[in-house]
Amino acid sequence: MRSHLITNPHHWRHRAEEARLLAGGMKDPKAREEMLRVAKDYECLAERAEKQAKFTPSWANWAV
Repeated sequence: MRSHLITNPHHWRHRAEEARLLAGGMKDPKAREEMLRVAKDYECLAERAEKQAKFTPSWANWAV
């Protein structure tokens, strides 16, 4: 189950959105900046998951 989340771009985009929401409520500029960096990193993971999905055959995701 966990490996499915790692390769799921929707999971990482949801995490990025959560991080941006948290950043919006932060008063400390450095903490807000760091949380926005985390959101950006989650977006990069989503992009990586999308690229990986293009090269992974659909049958490779079947449960064994």
